[in-house]
Amino acid sequence: MNKSFWIPLLVSFGTMVVLYVIGFIANIDILLFNFSLSHTEISLLPIGVGMVMGFISETIIKSKSHAN
Repeated sequence: MNKSFWIPLLVSFGTMVVLYVIGFIANIDILLFNFSLSHTEISLLPIGVGMVMGFISETIIKSKSHAN
């Protein structure tokens, strides 16, 4: 696989992990991933931001490859 696939994927997952860690450390409810035996709560904000960052990085990589 080429870098136009791997870099956006890593940027996306990296952004999600960083936001969940910030939410855990700072105890920000909108960024937390909570689970227990009775229920699981997953915040969709880090997932959405991660996907947006992946699309942006993919667009940047494609525009730079077309410029060369």
